[in-house]
Amino acid sequence: MSRVKTQSPIIHTPSFKTFAINAVTMRRKVLELGLTLPMGMLDSWYYYTSLESWGKLMWDLTFNSNLYKKDRFDCDNYALKAMNVCHERYGLNTFAYVSGEGPTGQHAFNMVYHGDGFKLWEANDGFPVSGTFFDIGEHGYVPKKALL
Repeated sequence: MSRVKTQSPIIHTPSFKTFAINAVTMRRKVLELGLTLPMGMLDSWYYYTSLESWGKLMWDLTFNSNLYKKDRFDCDNYALKAMNVCHERYGLNTFAYVSGEGPTGQHAFNMVYHGDGFKLWEANDGFPVSGTFFDIGEHGYVPKKALL
C-alpha cells in the first residue's frame, strides 16, 4: 500500500491581532455563564481576537447545508468542523463547541470568546441565524456544555 500524501489547503488568512487568556480565567468565565465543561479545559492558554476580527474569519467557519445527513452529519458535526477549522487555520482555540437547546430542541453550535464576553455562532448555513453573531439565549439558543 502506498503512503498517503497530505497537502494543506491554500487559504488567504486575513490579518488580525491575537490575545491570550490562561485556562483558569477562561474556565471561570465559562462557568459563570452556567455551562459545564465535561472534558475540563483542554489547553493551558487560550487565544482569541476582537469581535471585529472574528467577523473577518467567520465566512470560513460556515458550511453549506447540503452536507447535512440525519445522524451522519448533523448539528454536532457542523459545530465540530467549524471548531477544528478555526483551531487549525487561525490558531484561535476560544471557538468552542457547545451543546444545549436550540430552536428545534437539543442542538450543537459554537460559541466564541472575544475579550469582552461571548457570542454564539451557527455553522450550518441552512439556519436563519447563520452568518451572524448572536447572544446567549437569543433565537432559542441556550448552551449547556462546552468543549474548549
